[in-house]
Amino acid sequence: WELGKEEKVGEKGKTTGSFHNKQTQQTTTTTSQTMGAAPSSGGPTGGLNGSPLDLAGAWVPTRESEWYNNNPGKHKNRARASNTRLVYEQSGIGKGNVGEFAIINEVTQIAPGQYTCVSRIPHGWGMGWIAYDGNFTLLGDGTLHVSFPSNGITEYWRREGGYDGRISNTSAPVASAPVAHASNPRVPWRPVRIAIRRFAKNSELGSLENLCWHWGVCVGEEHHCYETQGSMVIFGPRGMVAASSPLMIRLNPTHINQYEGLCDLGQSTQKTDQEIEEFSRAWVKRHPIYLIAGPNCQTYAEDLFTFLTGENLPFPKSSTRMTNWSRGEKGTSGGDGPESHPGMTWIAKPVT
Repeated sequence: WELGKEEKVGEKGKTTGSFHNKQTQQTTTTTSQTMGAAPSSGGPTGGLNGSPLDLAGAWVPTRESEWYNNNPGKHKNRARASNTRLVYEQSGIGKGNVGEFAIINEVTQIAPGQYTCVSRIPHGWGMGWIAYDGNFTLLGDGTLHVSFPSNGITEYWRREGGYDGRISNTSAPVASAPVAHASNPRVPWRPVRIAIRRFAKNSELGSLENLCWHWGVCVGEEHHCYETQGSMVIFGPRGMVAASSPLMIRLNPTHINQYEGLCDLGQSTQKTDQEIEEFSRAWVKRHPIYLIAGPNCQTYAEDLFTFLTGENLPFPKSSTRMTNWSRGEKGTSGGDGPESHPGMTWIAKPVT
């Protein structure tokens, strides 16, 4: 749904092996019906600009001792199970098993070596489970790092048969400098920053010691801000960009004054506002339901940041920080977020 206009977008896929969250066990429109995508964020075959998905083929677990899941059952044991294996098509659809669970993944590539994923259990044990916030990163050694923060899922996969040259040109976060604008090299570079604010003023939520911050993305010195809120609606500098419900009619644009701080990570983009809006409309089609644990504002902010810069954000989302905290990792905060990053500039005084 887009205000005043409906637009057909090519279907997309997503990928990997993953799991379950009681919060996400909901009956919804089938994933295939909500997987639209604009060409700028990956074509109908799941890869960039309509190309075949470069993850196509069979994948098996690796780094099994590092597998983790917040849900019942030892995820490390699932990683070691002989039947744990996923096969991806060029369309981005991946099918297989992770331990006792049958899995279907739908993967969309949003930048070289960077992907988003919707994962579900179509039948058998865990039937009805679905997670929309998959984040896949192809590491420099060909390992596929899989994360579903809403479920505390961490997995590592490798190609069956070993490293494959088909992925060597898209291994991402090691050295993925921004790519020049394909159609017009004179398009200016614009800085990309993360904007944050507390969930509620005069509340313990969102204090520097807490885990809960709202994230948005600001593009350019003019601070064109993009964010998503409850009911899965995305707002930009010209008002509502996209929504999963036609009942959303708010037109108020975003503005930098709505935030408390800006985090500068030294990244920039040549993507235009039109490309950002196309990406955002496709993103809402793939993520029709807003969930506290994800997909949420932080999921959208990281995916948009990755689309713009080719990089993941260097800090964990709140769901991941809470998982780390529950496991006793990374201190009492579960890891530092943007509020603690050295690139943070406060617009308004934060809660201390």
